[in-house]
Amino acid sequence: VILGTQYAGEMKKGLFSVMHYLMPKRHILSLHSGCNIGKDGDVALFFGLSGTGKTTLSTDHNRYLIGDDEHCWSETGVSNIEGGCYAKCIDLSQEKEPDIFNAIRFGTVLENVVFDEHTRQVDYSDKSVTENTRAAYPIEYIPNALLPCVGPHPKNVILLACDAFGVLPPVSKLNLAQTMYHFISGYTALVAGTEDGIKEPQATFSACFGAAFIMLHPTKYA
Repeated sequence: VILGTQYAGEMKKGLFSVMHYLMPKRHILSLHSGCNIGKDGDVALFFGLSGTGKTTLSTDHNRYLIGDDEHCWSETGVSNIEGGCYAKCIDLSQEKEPDIFNAIRFGTVLENVVFDEHTRQVDYSDKSVTENTRAAYPIEYIPNALLPCVGPHPKNVILLACDAFGVLPPVSKLNLAQTMYHFISGYTALVAGTEDGIKEPQATFSACFGAAFIMLHPTKYA
């Protein structure tokens, strides 16, 4: 239990860990994933550790955002755990990620960013505090967010591996057995900006792409 913190990351992941304990007891799968839905009702899930692109890929102006990081998958479909997004904003620009950039307005909480005290202008390229600069905003600040944040069963499941060593092909289509294996092993890399002390990518295995948060044995979620 985390009390008295001013860091949204701790509160967010603390609650996520609680959900990883409670949801499987209700036969609902808790997921460290982004999620969006197309105009034809096709849901996509994006798994991956922090910094691998879940928020960027799920916030697609051609699709409706269900959520960028934490979801549940039940017998009726998917639902978002959170009421907002927690986006990395290092090197953020309006050209590259317009929806996230425009979501940063009054009501958004910025963490670890550097700004000019006179003009209040934020310098998103400044990583003197940390590379892990963040923006926390209500999900309705994304214009094409789907409210309420629920959808049918996913049509596409995408596993984002930050493979720093060229072991994996750039893109692979997996069969069911391969998907289950990769989900349990969670091969990826720790990257600078989300892990303390990491300067170069470092190979890791994160079960269910969220080992830091899962409360039960990985095979329970698998």
